[in-house]
Amino acid sequence: MPVWQVVLLVNLTLAVGLGLGYADWGRRADRLYQELEATRARVEQLERERAACTTGARAGEQQWEARGIVRAIFPRADLLVITHEEIRGFLPPRTTSFRASPKLRHAVRVGDAIRFSLRGAFRDATIVAIERW
Repeated sequence: MPVWQVVLLVNLTLAVGLGLGYADWGRRADRLYQELEATRARVEQLERERAACTTGARAGEQQWEARGIVRAIFPRADLLVITHEEIRGFLPPRTTSFRASPKLRHAVRVGDAIRFSLRGAFRDATIVAIERW
């Protein structure tokens, strides 16, 4: 076999090996990035749970704070409908109804800009504090 064919074969083998190695490294890096993001989300959730527990919440509950505008009040159902900004780790910006005690419902009117705190589990969060801003 001529020398030029050996050199060509070695270079081709090296190029294919490097290409496959680089592709495998890219897949591994992507998986590590996804794992890192999932771990960060879990750490944030655990920090919220710890903070909620130190403020008197029961185990498994979390606490969130957000700002929004009161859109409707339903006294019979104990609900406030609020258009809110993103509630980090809980909801994207949208209009949502939340349970609130009568005392908190009477503290606001439709159209008020408010800051509010939610406490509870993901599907059962209740407004525990409201203030106008």
